[in-house]
Parts: sequence; C-alpha cells; structure tokens
Amino acid sequence: MLPTMTRGIRTLALAGALAAMTAAPLDGVPVSTEHDLWFPIGERLEYKLYWGFLPVGRAWFEAVPHKLGARDCIALRARARTNKIVALIFPVDDEVESIVDAETFLPIRYHQRLHEGDKKRDELVLFDHDDGKAYWEDLKTHELRIIEIEDDTRDVLTLTYAMRKTGLDVDETAHFRVLVDDKLYDLECTALERDSVTVGRYGRVPCIKIEPKARFGEIFMRKGQVFLWFTDDARRLCTRMTALLPFADLKAVLDKVEGPGDDRWVHDERD
Repeated sequence: MLPTMTRGIRTLALAGALAAMTAAPLDGVPVSTEHDLWFPIGERLEYKLYWGFLPVGRAWFEAVPHKLGARDCIALRARARTNKIVALIFPVDDEVESIVDAETFLPIRYHQRLHEGDKKRDELVLFDHDDGKAYWEDLKTHELRIIEIEDDTRDVLTLTYAMRKTGLDVDETAHFRVLVDDKLYDLECTALERDSVTVGRYGRVPCIKIEPKARFGEIFMRKGQVFLWFTDDARRLCTRMTALLPFADLKAVLDKVEGPGDDRWVHDERD
C-alpha cells in the first residue's frame, strides 16, 4: 500500500551546451515582459495531502525567474513531503525542478531527486527540441539513454502549468506528449463536467473536472483513476487532485496561494 501512496504523492505533488544547461539559477532576475505568460512569476501554491481521511503530508509548487546566459527562463519547482508521523513509517521527500524556456514554454532541463522509504533516485533529462532528442541520465549509476521526442514534448511538471494556458470546456479533449522518467507517453485530457470544490479559506470555488489518460502505459497509477479540478477563472489553478485507488483515495487539496497579484487568491477572500 505504501509504495502505491508514494507513487500517488509523486504524481500529485506530483523530470545549448551542457555547461549552459546546468548553470546556477539567478532567482530574482526578472523575466522579460515580452513573454506573455498565463500565470504570475513568483506564484507559490501549497497543497495538503491526504490518504483517505488521514493527512499524510504537504506539497509545494512554485515558479521563479531563471537565467541561462542571456536566455530568459523559468524554474518550475515542486516538492512533496510526508508529515512527521507518516515519515516514521515510510518517509517521502521528493524534489523536482524543470527549467523552461520563457518564450516557447518548452523544458530545457528536468531534474528529479526522489527519496521514498529506503529508495533514492537522482535523474536528469536534457531536452534538445531542435534535434528531437532528450538525454536521460541516472546520476547515481551514470546510466545514459537517448529518447526520440516530438516538438511539443514536455515533462510532467511543465505539463501541469501548460494545461493552465487555455483550459478546457466540458466535453473538450486535449492531447499532450509527456516524458515520464525515461519513457514517452501520449496523454489525453478530457473535461468531464463543471463542479465546485471547497478550498479551505477560499470557500466553494467553481471548477472544471478533468480526467487524464495515458496511452502505452500508466503515467499516474497502475490501477485506479485520476481526476484534476481546475478553477473556471483566469488563474485556472488546480484546486484538487484525486487518485481513486483500491485501498483508499489519495488526494491533494489547495491550501494557500502566495505571490504577486491582487485577486481573491492572494487576499484570501471568500465568496
């Protein structure tokens, strides 16, 4: 059961020259205003994680400025951790970062450090969209693989932000190519219905419920279904993520929004 929960947390909280791609971030350097983004740089989202009714941890997502030489980029970061009680049984501390080109919003470098129980993984992916290849490396064993990709291939973290760009209306379906670990998948996302979700201090929030499905394997769960709820407003925030599993449902619920902006999300206003 615990490995299944771990896979769920990873899902809910959920990957130029090599020297340039691994350059240190210059957080705080503003991204050029010529890039028309659909979310504010500096946004930070915090989620509560539950296994059934049991709180098991928290997850954080943030987007900050990043520079690769003179190239405007965005660092998308996510972290998921079990709380102290659950960590005594099965500790999880996963960190993921994706460096994204600010103009194309395609990933350049994806790095995941995963600590789940007694297992640890440290993997790096470099994307070369011009050449149609991704270079995956296990940084612990130094195993290397070259993966053929398409023009719009993204990692999972970049995809979660890309899905917020235009949103989906009920009965609409969008298709994506996504690289998970060292495998490429076709992902189909369908908007099922309009719904509302209770989001802590924000009250009831109108949302669109979406179901993602993968071809050629399972991205999210080996068994069960996954549903995502995105706000039906300009932000298109993911307010809830639920995995329906045989033993208990795993869910992440939005708890706090921080960063720039003057809307209800930043000022904690209820309906």
